[in-house]
Amino acid sequence: MTQDKLFKMKKLILLTSFTLLFLSCQKSEKTAAETSDHHQKTSEVKNDMAVLMDEMMDKMHAPKSIGNNDADFSKMMIEHHIGAVKMSELLLNKEKDSELNAFAQNVIAAQNKEIELMKKFQNKTELSPDREQFQLALNQSMGAMMNKEIKVYEDIDHNFAAQMIPHHQSAVDMAKVYLKYGQEKELLQLSEDIVREQSLEITQLQNWLAKK
Repeated sequence: MTQDKLFKMKKLILLTSFTLLFLSCQKSEKTAAETSDHHQKTSEVKNDMAVLMDEMMDKMHAPKSIGNNDADFSKMMIEHHIGAVKMSELLLNKEKDSELNAFAQNVIAAQNKEIELMKKFQNKTELSPDREQFQLALNQSMGAMMNKEIKVYEDIDHNFAAQMIPHHQSAVDMAKVYLKYGQEKELLQLSEDIVREQSLEITQLQNWLAKK
């Protein structure tokens, strides 16, 4: 092989190597960009519901305890219900699943009605003798909502169901605390309703997630 042919062959090999390297870098950059975009979208979906949950938790703990079990329960549960209503309204603006659509509408209707009932007791001022034990138990009942291991999905339907399960569980646990320490007949009945109905709704959401 002549020197000229050898030089041309080396030049061709070198050019081919540079071309393959360039294409490989472009593919890597594209994959990295797609991965970044995927994480960004996942984060945005997560934040839609997570922000509402965080806002709700802040509002639940913002007011100073009055020391009256009926009033303190009502204030905290009102904010808890408002959080569920906002999450349901967010879902209805974006969802695609008919079962969750009906679920969210029921949450809005039922919990708005319960909010109005609880408003009657939020301004009671007389001190409850067991207020310290009640406050401790009430704060512990919200542990389910503080779970950082809640699975994050890429669509709002699944994220709604995944977030609403611990949200409902905290409502059930709060209601059980009130049933132990509360005095008002209407609030006691409300708490029994919450335990029964929201426990059923938790099962409904768990079943929905399992089949999707």
